[in-house]
Amino acid sequence: MVTAVPEIPHPSRSLLEELALLEGGGRERPVAGVPRPRTDLQLVAGPAATDAVPLAVRACARVRGAASATGLVLVVTGVALHLLPLPWPRLAGDAATAAGLAGVALVGLASLLSVLAPRGRWSALQVMGSPLAGRSVEVDDSSAGPAAYGRAHAVGLVLDVAVPDPAAVLVPGRRAALARHLGLLPVGDAATFGEPVLAPADATVVRVVDGVRDHACRASAPARVLGGLLDAGRELLGARAVLGNHVVLDCGGGRYAVLAHLQRRSVRVSRGDRVLPGQVLGSVGCSGAVAEPQAQLLCVDTPRLRVAAGVPLRLVVQLP
Repeated sequence: MVTAVPEIPHPSRSLLEELALLEGGGRERPVAGVPRPRTDLQLVAGPAATDAVPLAVRACARVRGAASATGLVLVVTGVALHLLPLPWPRLAGDAATAAGLAGVALVGLASLLSVLAPRGRWSALQVMGSPLAGRSVEVDDSSAGPAAYGRAHAVGLVLDVAVPDPAAVLVPGRRAALARHLGLLPVGDAATFGEPVLAPADATVVRVVDGVRDHACRASAPARVLGGLLDAGRELLGARAVLGNHVVLDCGGGRYAVLAHLQRRSVRVSRGDRVLPGQVLGSVGCSGAVAEPQAQLLCVDTPRLRVAAGVPLRLVVQLP
């Protein structure tokens, strides 16, 4: 299968533009307004020319995952010791305070590592097919958020279509109008919502999570700030809360692809299934810690997503 890098208008250098530079032997970036030659590549069905995950990246991911899980358990234990009527109230109170403080410290450490985690230096990159068919652009903040759950190098794609001004769209009902005024838009208004999500490589399904409901799009700055605070709490609750509905694929060679934030009840595969590049896995949704519907692809080094380290990606468009 021959694939080609599309010309995608994007305000900053995208992964696809970097791929064109890489295949061009390190030539300078194309000048704006000058047509960029298309680059033909061969789509790989599994890992090719990949690096081992740097030790600092892997260690940081493991410590971060263990600290968040242990911290959550200690905080819950401290609260339980305070609330339960135990026969040793003073001892229980001291133990609850110690457990609570230790839990908060570990949660703080996990949060700090999630934000300040090293991204690593890589000499080879994972090449995979695009999870979204058609002309698409990369979401600006798809890989700029926390590195927890293997999202250090996440790629989020949305369709490159004109979007109407939400303020100009008339909606029936006072509650819907109030929600729009606050910057919360129905997911159905997003052009990418419900689009097919494609398998990026020849792989085996090792994990499927479905049933997490889709939430409203966060279109305004206040809505994104409040949503970000909610997402910070999701970090402690596990991959289901952060990634929403998702599918984990074993691509071989110690590389796992994660298709995240799928639409509720849209997953079409089951654990143990073999999938081929371009096969439909589900639909684009807005579940988990995400501001808008997008086809998000992660590459990680382990299917245990709480302690997973992210691997940088290069995407190619899958042509029929």
